[in-house]
This record gives sequence, structure tokens and C-alpha cells, in this order.
Amino acid sequence: MKRSDLFIRLTAAVLFLAVVSYIGVLIYNSLMNTYITTEAIGYSIEETVPLYGFIVREEQVLLEAGTSVMPIVREGERVASGQAIAVELLSREGLDIAAEIRQLNMRVAQLEALGTDIEAAGFISVRNLSQAIHNRDFSRLDELVLSIHTHIFTGDNISPKDELPVLKERISELESLAEGMRTIYAPRSGTFSQVIDGFEHISYQDIYEIAPSELEELFRTPHVNIGAGKLITHHKWYFVTVLDTADVSRFYVGQPLTVHFTGTYHAEYDMVVENIGRRENNQSVIVFSCVVGIHDITALRSLRADLVFGTTTGIRVPKEAIHLDDDGVTFLYLESGARAERVNVEILHEAGDAYLVRDGAEIGSPLRVGATIIVRANNLFHGKVVVG
Repeated sequence: MKRSDLFIRLTAAVLFLAVVSYIGVLIYNSLMNTYITTEAIGYSIEETVPLYGFIVREEQVLLEAGTSVMPIVREGERVASGQAIAVELLSREGLDIAAEIRQLNMRVAQLEALGTDIEAAGFISVRNLSQAIHNRDFSRLDELVLSIHTHIFTGDNISPKDELPVLKERISELESLAEGMRTIYAPRSGTFSQVIDGFEHISYQDIYEIAPSELEELFRTPHVNIGAGKLITHHKWYFVTVLDTADVSRFYVGQPLTVHFTGTYHAEYDMVVENIGRRENNQSVIVFSCVVGIHDITALRSLRADLVFGTTTGIRVPKEAIHLDDDGVTFLYLESGARAERVNVEILHEAGDAYLVRDGAEIGSPLRVGATIIVRANNLFHGKVVVG
């Protein structure tokens, strides 16, 4: 019985030593024969800062109308001085006439914008509706639905060249029936909006030298305005916000920047630093300006955005692949043919478990997109044979 116990113990000891030896061999091989590579890929990092601010435009409220007003031009449409833009309804008949005029005006605008290619008009109608839904912009929903209905579901193959004169004649006929309504005309040229929020009185001059503590107060209490809508009288508009002094110090007046609007409105605009206000409690008011897209932001006032300071582009390299020599020079090894090639690199940015380094195409280095980077290898040196 004792011999049997001794035999079992010896057998267990031999098996234990065998397992330990096997594991030791695996660890030794993994340490001594490791060779890991990765492909060099292009990578970009945007440096951004979140913003919350307000849109300021040159606006004129049309105060000559009462509450029963129907616009006959669409939101964001450019109108000429003296152009009919809305009607004040005096009867049920006037309501019906105004509704028909508005629908006909939308149809005329569509035909003039789309041209004579009927098939293309149907495609463009679907694309425009899709983009509006994607951007959650429903300000022109009725116009977009009408376009889909006209060009696709009704099978309307009438040439725009023939239809336009008929539509314009019908509009003139309806406008002459003035008994049930009073026509409101644009006092000057501009971009029309039917949205009045009570902050139309605020202009660029009001925010030019404003203190950070005064900005939100300026937009806290709206004025009471009742009218037929408003005209935005200048195509240039402003986005005003408050930034910490450390961030403001990176700007200069006239500097071009990219602003990504987020939240309820998604869009990207190339803007310019218009003005940097006075400092207060380590903050300053900064004003950005833009000269495009006024027709898209007519109904907007307070917005969130991401300000893009700049974009750094290079090649993403795992940190493990970066080495430092005795002179403080950073480098990595590339697999060049069957050998390792040392390549000095310039680190541009840290990105988690990797670095963004300068693309060799900019400095004549062999580190290019698609090159093979040696991440880990044993006894690595320049010229070592790494592929057998």
C-alpha cells in the first residue's frame, strides 16, 4: 500500500514538472521569438471645443399686419423690394385665395429651380426630402411634399416651359381678387422669415463690446413683436459665444475656422473670427461671422456647436513600435524587403495607445500609408533579417 502511494506521488510530481516545463518553453518562445507587424494607416485628429451661443442677424420685423396673416413666400426665400410676401385675411374667401397663391408660388419656384429635365426633377425632389429628414429640417416640408407629389405620384409630364406662364397668369388673377384679403409687400429686399422670436432688435453693434456676463442676459427676455414676419436685410450673419481666455488667446481677428453646429441643427460652416471682446473673469465674448447659408438659419437663434481649432493628419503608430535612442531621437522600424529599416519619426499627437506621427510623404521618409511597421521583435536593429 505504501509503494502504491509513493508511485502516485512520483507520477504526479513528474506530470507537474512536465506541465511547468511546457509552460516555461511557451513563455520563452513568446519572449525570444516574438515578431509582430502592422500596416501604416492614415489618421486625422480634430481638435475641438464645445460652444453654446446665439445667432445675430440684421432683421426688420414687418409690423403693419395683425394676427390673421398668411405668408405667400416660403421660409428663407430671397424677396425683392415691393414684392408681395404675405396677405392679411379678411374673410374665408381670402384664406382660400391666399392658400392657393402660396401653393402656386411654391410650384413656380420649383420649376424655375429645377429647369426643364422632368426626370431629373423627380430625382432631385426625393433627394431634397431625404436630406431634410436627415437634418431634421422641416421648415420647407410642405414645399418638398408638393414637389414629390407633382413630379412622381401625379405623373405630370407637362413641360415647365409651358406650365410656368399658366401658373403666373393664375397667380396674377388671384392677386387681383383683393376683396377677401390685404396684400403685404416687402418694404425692401431681403430674406423672408415668418418666425419672430422677439430678439430681432439685437444687432452686431449690441454684441461688439459686450461683457461675458451680459451676453446671456441680452437674450433672456424677448420683446413682444406681432407682425407678418420679418426680413433679414443682410446676407452676413454672426454667431456669438463666450470662451475661456486660454482658448481665446489662440485666435486673431480675421482668422478662418470651421464650426460644426450640433443638437437640433446639424451643419458645418466656414466662418471667420469677426471680433474678440474684452476680458472678464478669465472669459471673453468672441464673435464669428459667415456670409453663406443665411436662408438655412432664418428660424434659429440659440445653438450648440463644436469649434474646430485644427485638424492634424498623419500616420497612426502603436506606442509599442516607437523607440528612443540615446540622443533622444524617436524612431521605429519598417519591414523593408526581408530586413528591418530604422526610420526617424516626428510625433504630432498622442491618441490613446498610439501616436500620430508625420507622414513620410511630407519629409521624404519611407514611412508611408501601407508600409509595414514592426511593432515587436527580438534583438531588433537596422539591417537585421526579419523575414526568412
